[in-house]
Amino acid sequence: MNDISSNPIAELNQREDIVSLLLADKRSENTRRAYRYDLHDFFRTRFGVDPTPELIGQFLAQSADRIAFHIAVYKGDLISRSLSEATINRRLAAIHSLVDYARRVGLTDANITGLIRGEKVIPYRDTSGITSEQAKQLLSLPDRSTLKGKRDYAILLLLLENALRSAEVRRCRVSDFDPQDRSLRILGKGAGTQRTLITINEHTATAIQDYLDAAGHGSERDAPLFQGCHRGASQQGLTGDGLYKIIEEYARRAGIEKRISPHRLRHTSITTALDVTGGNIAVVQQLSRHASVETVIRYNDNRVGNQAKVTAMLGEVFAVVAEEPATSAKEESARSE
Repeated sequence: MNDISSNPIAELNQREDIVSLLLADKRSENTRRAYRYDLHDFFRTRFGVDPTPELIGQFLAQSADRIAFHIAVYKGDLISRSLSEATINRRLAAIHSLVDYARRVGLTDANITGLIRGEKVIPYRDTSGITSEQAKQLLSLPDRSTLKGKRDYAILLLLLENALRSAEVRRCRVSDFDPQDRSLRILGKGAGTQRTLITINEHTATAIQDYLDAAGHGSERDAPLFQGCHRGASQQGLTGDGLYKIIEEYARRAGIEKRISPHRLRHTSITTALDVTGGNIAVVQQLSRHASVETVIRYNDNRVGNQAKVTAMLGEVFAVVAEEPATSAKEESARSE
């Protein structure tokens, strides 16, 4: 265990649960859950105990260089665990956020900006989904004579036709759905409480309404749009794990060997949209709602396989040389004589 020397500033920090303040500053429940786990992992790994206001206060009372030292040692431990670059960066970000937030509210003077570098991550390396035929097969599987089948069919349509994220589906309330206008208001990634209005297809609106009529909560404006179907789970919104298992179930029944998740269906939607629009990146960005057009460009590059095409072209250039048998040194000498 590594001791942290106490400091007069630490006495002030002991009265503040800085972690709770930091997490309350984050709108995303996923971010709050991840940061809480990551900060506990940091203090357990580095100091051998769970974080307390007193321990955190002592940590924040140190100099920027000393804080950076602790983080650097922790980063080395993360690498030794063979964690992915993205996971390492997220855990480092949690600690950076703690120190930065404490500095903003006057609980530390340390500024560690630029002292610890994250791992290099290539985003969206794999944007492949499933084929359109496999997607159609998924849509054919829900038994729409049952409540579960009606719900699952509507969810699959939203994931495939509107490229929704898992959280965007799960956060929808009944009041967000307008069957007359064929619209749905969603809480997009990083949008806080500001909902985005999207248009849905007529058959999708019909599927959602069919589900609501069967479920019986269509008049409950504040209720989750999609709810559990089993006894005890009704009136409760779907969890991320619950939605994942729904998709996984249909993928297994369809005989799809690739690991399928709601986000993989989002990949399918975006890639298929690029196919049917002839690679119109600007139009597809309106569907995907990516903040950066570069993300959609990466989807398109992966879709058309530019690297493979150029490799094939080079293969044609060098094919003649590759097919010719190697000439031995003795044969080459004989020719020169």
